[in-house]
Amino acid sequence: MRKFIASKNDVFYSIEQEGDVVKFYAHKRYSHYDQRKDVTPKVLPNKTVINEIIERPTIGTVMSSELARFINELEELFKAVEAEKK
Repeated sequence: MRKFIASKNDVFYSIEQEGDVVKFYAHKRYSHYDQRKDVTPKVLPNKTVINEIIERPTIGTVMSSELARFINELEELFKAVEAEKK
């Protein structure tokens, strides 16, 4: 399963789940999907956040504060990945 989670500061965040393997990705708006960066945290979010991600119908749907905090974490990971390539 692949699904977009959120868009924040012109970056799209997505989840990819295959069986028990869960990965999170980020890519800049207007860039190709194949240019996405792996931003999977060392510690995955709890099951409540994962379930919210799966059940949300669109990226514009209101999110819980717990999911919003997780998106902030993904944003920091993306910034770190971007800084490494400079």
